[in-house]
Amino acid sequence: MDKITAFIEEKVAPVANRLSSQKYLKALQSTFLFLIPFFTIGSFALVLISPPMDYTTMDPGFLCSFMQGWQAFADFTGPVLEYVYNVTMPLMSLYVAMGISYNLCKEYKMNTMMPILITVSSFIISASMNGDRSLTFAAFDATGLFTAIFVGISSFELYRVLVEKKVGRISLEGSGVPPALADSIGNLVPVAIVIVLVAFLNNLLFSLTSINLTEVITIIMTPLVTAVDNVWGVIVLAIIVMVFWWFGIHDSVITSALDPFFYSNLGANAAAFAAGTAAVALPHVVTAPFWWNFMAIGGSGATLGLAFLALTSKSKQLKTIGKLAFIPSLFNINEPLIFGLPLMYNPIMMIPFIIVMPLNGLITYLAMSSGIVARTFAYASWNMFSPIAALIDTMDIKAVLLIVVLIIIDILIYLPFFKAFEKEKLAEEQE
Repeated sequence: MDKITAFIEEKVAPVANRLSSQKYLKALQSTFLFLIPFFTIGSFALVLISPPMDYTTMDPGFLCSFMQGWQAFADFTGPVLEYVYNVTMPLMSLYVAMGISYNLCKEYKMNTMMPILITVSSFIISASMNGDRSLTFAAFDATGLFTAIFVGISSFELYRVLVEKKVGRISLEGSGVPPALADSIGNLVPVAIVIVLVAFLNNLLFSLTSINLTEVITIIMTPLVTAVDNVWGVIVLAIIVMVFWWFGIHDSVITSALDPFFYSNLGANAAAFAAGTAAVALPHVVTAPFWWNFMAIGGSGATLGLAFLALTSKSKQLKTIGKLAFIPSLFNINEPLIFGLPLMYNPIMMIPFIIVMPLNGLITYLAMSSGIVARTFAYASWNMFSPIAALIDTMDIKAVLLIVVLIIIDILIYLPFFKAFEKEKLAEEQE
C-alpha cells in the first residue's frame, strides 16, 4: 500500500494537477458552470409543458384531476415556455462556443468582443453548412457540441496568434479614431483570415466527403460516446475519480473532460423527449444529472449516507463534523466531510469511499437501461437535493424511490467501516 501511495503521489498527482490547470479544460469547465442556469431554466420549461401522464386515459380521481390541471397549465403557458426551452437547451453548442472564447480571453487577458464574434461565426460556418450552401441550425443543439469545442479553440488560437504577431495590423494610433474602432479596424486582416480560412476548409471538406464538419466529428467521437454511455465505462470512470479524490486530487480532473459527453447526451435526451419519445426509451443513460444526482448523492463518494452516520455518531468529534457536514451534503457539497473527517488518506474509509459511487452508478444504469426507471432528460442542477432532482430529471416517481434505496445501500456499506473509525475516535477521546 505504501508503494502504491508513493507512486500516486510522485508520478500521478503531479500530472493530474497539471491537467486540472490546463487552460482548455479550465475554459471548458467554466463554460459549463456558467451555462447551468440556462440548462436548469430550459429543463424546468420542458418539464412544465410536458405532463407525465395523459389524463384522458386515466380513471376519475385526484391524480386524473391533477394531470388535467397540469395539461391546462401546459396549454396556457406552452407558447411562452416552449420558446424559453427552444432558446436554451437546443442552442447548447452555440453558447458553448461563446463561453470557450470568453474564458480563453480571460486566460490570455484579451479584449473579449472580437474573439467571441470570430468563434461564434466560425462555429456557425462549421455547423450550419448544407449541400446547397444554405444555413441549417440543426447542429446548434448537443449534436454540434464537439464541433463547438474544436472550432472554438482552433479559431480563437489562430486569431490570437495572428494578433500577437501583428499580421496585417492596420495602425490608426494618434489619428483621433475611437479606441474600439481602432482596435476592430486594426485587426481587420486577422479577422478576415480566420473566417475565410474556416469557410474554405469547411467547403473543401464538404466537397470531398459530402458531409460537414459536425458529421465528421460525430463519426470520430461515436466510439468514445459509446464507451462513456456504458455500464463498464460508468464503473471504471467512477472508480478512477474516487481513487484520485482519496489521494487529494479533485474530481474535476476527470469530470471536466467528461462534461462534453455528459451534456451532449443530456441535450440529445432533451431533444428526443421534446419530440415525443418516451422517457424510458431516450437514447442515452449516462448524462450530467445521472452522474451528479444519482451517483454522487451528497457529493463525490455518495457521502450523504456517511454524513448521516457522522451526525448520529457517539464520538463528539465525528458528531461535530456531522453537524457541519449534513446540511451541505443535502446539496451535494461534501468538502466538510472530505477534509474534516477526513476521507483523504483515511485507510479505514478508503474501501467504501471508492466503491459506493460506482455501485450507485451500476444500480442506476441497470434500472434505467432496463426501463424500470425513466432516463434523464432535464437537469435540476448538481446541487439540488437528490430525491427532488431525480424527480425533476426524469418525471418518474420511481426515480425518487431509487434514490431512497441507494441512500440506504450507501449507509449500509459505509456503516461497518465508519464504526471501526468511530471506535478509534472514541478511544482517542477517552485518552
